[in-house]
Amino acid sequence: MKEAYMPLTGNAERQALLAALEARTGSMIDTLRALCEINSGSRHLSGIRQVQAGLHQLFAPLSDTVEYRELAPLSQIADNGSLLESPCAPMQIFRARPDAALQILFTGHSDTVFPANSAFNQCEIRADRLHGPGTADMKGGLVMLAEALHWLQQSPLKEHFGFTLAISPDEEIGSPSSAPVLAELATQAHVGMTYEPALEDGTLAGARKGSGNFTLSARGHSTHAGRDFFSGRNAVLAIADAARLLAQLSDQQQGITVNIGQISGGGAVNVVPDQCICRFNVRMDEASQMAVLEQQMQQIVHKVQASSGCELTLHGHFNRPPKPMNERQQALFSLLHECGAELGLDIRWVATGGCCEGNNLAAAGLANIDTLGVRGANIHTEQEYACTDSFAERAALTVVFIEKLIQRKLSTPDKENPALC
Repeated sequence: MKEAYMPLTGNAERQALLAALEARTGSMIDTLRALCEINSGSRHLSGIRQVQAGLHQLFAPLSDTVEYRELAPLSQIADNGSLLESPCAPMQIFRARPDAALQILFTGHSDTVFPANSAFNQCEIRADRLHGPGTADMKGGLVMLAEALHWLQQSPLKEHFGFTLAISPDEEIGSPSSAPVLAELATQAHVGMTYEPALEDGTLAGARKGSGNFTLSARGHSTHAGRDFFSGRNAVLAIADAARLLAQLSDQQQGITVNIGQISGGGAVNVVPDQCICRFNVRMDEASQMAVLEQQMQQIVHKVQASSGCELTLHGHFNRPPKPMNERQQALFSLLHECGAELGLDIRWVATGGCCEGNNLAAAGLANIDTLGVRGANIHTEQEYACTDSFAERAALTVVFIEKLIQRKLSTPDKENPALC
């Protein structure tokens, strides 16, 4: 039996913690506003580096070591079907106390969905909401995490846990470059904590669907539509046929969705088009469905290729496997629910079709909760906002949750800790 560990804070101390964090809300908002008014779209390299500099100032004083891990270039298929590569910003990795009994992997991301030319680039407080790009998703969560870690830095608790904080620059486009590093780091921790936003009412994400982004390109044969129409091979028509068949893979009962998001190709109407692409997203409930869907997509490619005479190429893969609510996940959420109750919060969670880094951590075998950030709404739109009254509340939840995890780790054998095995 491991040495017993007694909690260092009771109800009075927790209320004092809340009050102290509430007094820090104004400072957190000022820090967040400065970060959010720097555009850091996933492909805006210089903007991401500016945000990383601000995050370095927040987390380096709380860490023993800081690493900037170089990542593979970002790849995408251009509208003409060619492969384009662009540099990816490095991943920031902050580490502290690697020999402590409990090891936590915190994750977050410095990128947002808003491109460099977005007009949505200012923050504004309206009532108890901070409107602005990335306020909820997820610079707000990172600022709040820094405040929680700062509080823990002053506490004897810090000697019982160590952490790795990985901040990726490409989460909003599916973590194509950072995913291998996330998988590596997940094997070195007991539990994962990711700071995506909770819903405005405080609800967290439970089980998550898996997801993959794909591009289907078609190359045909261009001819004059009047002089030599029947010798042409129409790439737009081939993609239209393929898109229809791909969409038919959607199955509400089985939890499968195929969203045809963009079709681009063709030109003058008196020319048979020889180039077209289709971008689409596929989601599913079960990991076993991924291989079946990949096979079905390839069958569609071969079928349309044979009937159209065009050359079709499928690009992409499933980058985020499903995250089921298994025993280990349930144990973590139950523990968080206890922590919330001690702070007067009713912590609830629902299954969602959305995906995040929590999917990657779970696929690597690490139980995690991935919506520990601030409360907010309208993410990925120009109406995005974070609830300012949630900064102290959620920072306190992180502190109490870590306290409870330490207590479990030090007082209970691992085999009786399904969330920490």
